[in-house]
Amino acid sequence: MLGYSVMKRRILFAVVAFSALMVCSCTKDNERTPEPPAPYKVRQIVRAPFYFENPETRTPDVSVASEEHRLSFFGWGEASDKAFTMQLPDDVSSYNRVLLEYRMGTWEKMPGEWDNTTMLFVENKDGERFEIARAITPYGNSFGQYWKKIFWLDVTEFLPMLQGETKFYLYYGGWDATDNRAHTVTATFHYYKGKRTRNTVFVHKLYDSSRDGNSGYRAWCYGVQGYDIEDESRLGLRTIEVPEEVKSLELRVAITGHGHDQGTFVERTGYRTKNAAEFDENFYEFVVNGELQEAVGHIFYDNSTNYKQAGTYLYDRANWAPGNPINVQYWSIEAPAEGYGTMTLDINLERFESKMTAPNAEGVAQYITEIFLFGFDK
Repeated sequence: MLGYSVMKRRILFAVVAFSALMVCSCTKDNERTPEPPAPYKVRQIVRAPFYFENPETRTPDVSVASEEHRLSFFGWGEASDKAFTMQLPDDVSSYNRVLLEYRMGTWEKMPGEWDNTTMLFVENKDGERFEIARAITPYGNSFGQYWKKIFWLDVTEFLPMLQGETKFYLYYGGWDATDNRAHTVTATFHYYKGKRTRNTVFVHKLYDSSRDGNSGYRAWCYGVQGYDIEDESRLGLRTIEVPEEVKSLELRVAITGHGHDQGTFVERTGYRTKNAAEFDENFYEFVVNGELQEAVGHIFYDNSTNYKQAGTYLYDRANWAPGNPINVQYWSIEAPAEGYGTMTLDINLERFESKMTAPNAEGVAQYITEIFLFGFDK
């Protein structure tokens, strides 16, 4: 299903293309203007955001596990995140794949009661944090002390950060932990040896709502007057200097919607909002070097096959399901023949007018947004 603004845009593309064809057919050969340079192209990559079983048949050459971390409310900002260190392989040049085994478990008698956001960050050598995994805890009231759930995430593009003594941070957005019940997380990194088809040579953080969120939940509020999510400080235009050695670029887009706002999607005529942004779908578009792309991202996730638990675990949500890692989406950015160089990127959501007047109002529509750009040498 296409968004309302997206359908209008497709029609506009057709009109513009037809008009351009008519202009060209009526222009004399000696009056033709030079053709513009080849444009950039954004295409979606078909890639699983996570796996329920290990996708590798090989035995890992090295595995490094963290301790079991009890999840409680560590605090609001980054300074309050739970920090821990792991000793990873010092030399990663011989590995061609790294998988993160993400284990959700139980503290003492039961897991925590609610579906809350968990974020795992890795710190690079410059002290900058990158979200390597985001998962939502399950409704825990139907589970006992031996409950656990394991997921597998391919994190190979993060390989330059996953070596030597490495610092990690955990965020948990809930207050349901007690002395005898809580959710837990254990992270294990599995390294597999082999010849790489490409190397990560460039990592750039484009958008990070966790660092400067304005809703109180590491997120950007959506549609609140005076706090536009498309503002330069949030989802605004970015300029990127792409190194010469980069031959291909990929976007890692991690957006999840939260809140129960009954505001209005401005371009959806006659549409009844469904508790935005948690239970309502949305769409995002890309503008690269000023060119609106045909590619469209869909912020929505079908939860009809989610595993049994308490609560509303079967309700569809904005890119997440209770008890699972989130629905990360991947996109390639194809460059013209002359390469990338300096480029601009802007990501746009549909227009929304919130019912709320404060960015941190109870139930305000909001999006936790972490978007990174990875460059490869092939």
